[in-house]
Amino acid sequence: MSGRKGIGNVRRIIAGLGIAIGITFFILPAPEGWPPQSLGCLGLVAIAVTFWATEAIPVHLTSFIFFFLALVLAIAPAPVVFSGFHSGAVWLVFAGVVIGIAIEQTGLGARIAETIISRFGSSYWGLVTGIGLTGFGTAFFMPSAMGRIVIMTPIIVAIADRLRFAPTSKGRAGMVLAFSFCTVVPAMGLLPATVPNVVFAGAVESIHGITIRYADFLSLHLTVAGSLSLVTCLFLSWFLFREDLPTTTLSDTALPTTPLTGGQKRLALILATTLVFWITDKLHGVAPAWIGLGAAVACMVPIMRMVPPKALTEKANYGPWFFVAGIIGLGAVVAETGLGKILGAALITLVGFEPGADAFNFTALMLIGGLIMCALNVAGVPAIMTPLAADIMQATGWPLETVLLSQINSFFLVFIPFQVAPIFTGMLIGGVGMRFALKMCLTYSCIYLLVIAPLNFLWWQSLGMFGP
Repeated sequence: MSGRKGIGNVRRIIAGLGIAIGITFFILPAPEGWPPQSLGCLGLVAIAVTFWATEAIPVHLTSFIFFFLALVLAIAPAPVVFSGFHSGAVWLVFAGVVIGIAIEQTGLGARIAETIISRFGSSYWGLVTGIGLTGFGTAFFMPSAMGRIVIMTPIIVAIADRLRFAPTSKGRAGMVLAFSFCTVVPAMGLLPATVPNVVFAGAVESIHGITIRYADFLSLHLTVAGSLSLVTCLFLSWFLFREDLPTTTLSDTALPTTPLTGGQKRLALILATTLVFWITDKLHGVAPAWIGLGAAVACMVPIMRMVPPKALTEKANYGPWFFVAGIIGLGAVVAETGLGKILGAALITLVGFEPGADAFNFTALMLIGGLIMCALNVAGVPAIMTPLAADIMQATGWPLETVLLSQINSFFLVFIPFQVAPIFTGMLIGGVGMRFALKMCLTYSCIYLLVIAPLNFLWWQSLGMFGP
């Protein structure tokens, strides 16, 4: 309890510093050569990202504060401030909320877990493999990582209880971390599967007018970085936390198998159809957000009996919706005020990007994103990096789309659990101690930096991503 109070005090102190820095920027006159509103925008960034990072107040409330201050202080016009709501990203988040409710209401999530996990045998390796692959598999048809964590982590805990793992055992911790990491980290290679990816796609669309395609994103980020991250997370969950199964085996305690209900069958058909349309978006040209929205509408149709109106009003969490809109809007304001160009010039000067030094540029951008994640959170990376893409393009000599997509490489880094809210939430629900989580985070990040990242660079190079 004292540890939680200490963390709370640190968060409040950091949030207070953010407010003080923001007010200072609001008061000071803009330096010579700076656009008039750029310093005020910097103050707004200091307040917004500090509160988002510390979660001193709910993240959606921070978005409302951003909207209010940006308009009252005349930092940017309303269409720019609210540009996040024009993006397909917020509607993909809404789709994820609805689909998550449908999965819960029909019991399909529980059914998926019990079916897959019960077939992986009675060894601890088989157990974490089944749990991890279940988590990763759900990312293909459920666009909300937080939804996947919230819905399915209690099922993992129930299985641990049935297997008689002690609440503080490393075996239980390994099961929860296997699910949390495999649900979130490899899914960074799937466009609609995590909030940071959604924020990224929305920011790219809003600032640069580029629509990121599902298939292109998958081939670039899932093939090497995503797949090797999945294997690494599975291995570490077993290697770091392996424990002999108690006398009760998995086969003895497997949940009873029952036929799929009508609602589960209908939802499975909707999700399968959605996945097909996501994968084939190059053929039909419909953005992932509108495909997801169509799936959400199908779930809400009364005749489908999957998302009753009462469930939508009582169970829906719209906080992430406003959070995404706010952070996309912040990126647009940074670009509109000229602050992005100023920060881009400073970043380029500090790092020293060079045309032709692809390995250095690739590594530097990844580490810059990782540092931003440590200071803020993973969703803060696109808000800061996307407006700088044009300047980085000139410094590196890379195509603009390569610069934009390189942000995602840092998403796979998880130095501390606080960086990624779904992973931290999984820890809390699963009762995993910080010492277990930090062991997983630091070991995984070292392997990613030393092994996976170099292989990923070679993959990008083979695809010609760095230009002729």
